[in-house]
Amino acid sequence: MKVKNFLAILTTLAVLSPMAVFGFGLPSKGAVYVMDNNPEGNKVVVFDRDFRGRLKLAKAYPTGGKGFGEDIDPLGSQGSLILSPNHHWLFAVNAGSDEISVFRVWRHKLVLIGKIYSGGDFPVSLALYHNLLYVLNAGAAGDGPNITGYNLNHRGELTPLPGSTRQLGSGGFHQVGFSPDGDALVITNGMPGGMNEIFVFGVDEDGLPDAVPTITPSAGVVPFAFIFHGPRNLLVAEAGSGAVSSYELMEDNTLEVIDASVANGNRATCWAAGTVFGTIFTANTASNNISSYKIKAYTGRLRLMKAEAGTGNAPIDMTITRNGRFLYVLNARDGSVGAFRILTRGRLKNLGTVAGLPPLIAQGIVAR
Repeated sequence: MKVKNFLAILTTLAVLSPMAVFGFGLPSKGAVYVMDNNPEGNKVVVFDRDFRGRLKLAKAYPTGGKGFGEDIDPLGSQGSLILSPNHHWLFAVNAGSDEISVFRVWRHKLVLIGKIYSGGDFPVSLALYHNLLYVLNAGAAGDGPNITGYNLNHRGELTPLPGSTRQLGSGGFHQVGFSPDGDALVITNGMPGGMNEIFVFGVDEDGLPDAVPTITPSAGVVPFAFIFHGPRNLLVAEAGSGAVSSYELMEDNTLEVIDASVANGNRATCWAAGTVFGTIFTANTASNNISSYKIKAYTGRLRLMKAEAGTGNAPIDMTITRNGRFLYVLNARDGSVGAFRILTRGRLKNLGTVAGLPPLIAQGIVAR
């Protein structure tokens, strides 16, 4: 082909679709995964995601275990379904049969690798760092709530990590999560009229937690879900305060308050998700809406941007795509997934909802 003809074709394509030719700013196709949490047989429901962020119901894959469904937010947790950072593995809790299931993620399907005993009663939340997985067992049976660790191999198989179980005592435990460097495990413990604490276990080079946690009183009521922004900045959604608190995780595993209980004027602020650009969203279940915050880089200071950035139908779990373009929310009351385009200044553009989940009992959502 002559050079001038090639340039003419390239110019024409660039005029028609410059992003398609040069690859600038083009969002990728993917999927959204939601756990139906059915007590008769737990399944992961897959929704295909197009370039514009819109969803289409695809297929459901049994976990091989049982869910635990009763009412809205039956697990009382964030992180019941998680995806590995490389998008190769999907992990799901089976709260009704005390198991963890592992799926291999392919472009258009899931393949169940296997399941394993969770090491306790009522698993509700999972945390992954490299090949180290921890589960939060929140039930009172046996020795009560605990965290237990597993090693993940290259085939997606989990093996218990000897000596990793730590008992947590009484309380209402909602999420376990690693710090970004993997040196600490954080657990929220919040109950109306009861304990309001945040546990931090240091984690050694063998993946084992400290014998006892460092406990910091929560700045607000019922600390529930959390995310990290940057290496040491912990953001905690407070179900009882209708707020978010910002902390710095210190070297001694204490938490230093940066901004205490920045309120959004809504009720049941339980779930949190954020972008790398510092926009934080919370699901306010009892107010049927979503709020947005801005976190200031380096200082960790929080500012409410939109008390109502979007609406939902008893919104609970949330997830954001890796490129920060789209937010997906599980609407518990009607079993649908709400899709939003993330705009500037904490605004959301509603892309519609897609049904396909059992009302009330579904829990856990991640996006690829």
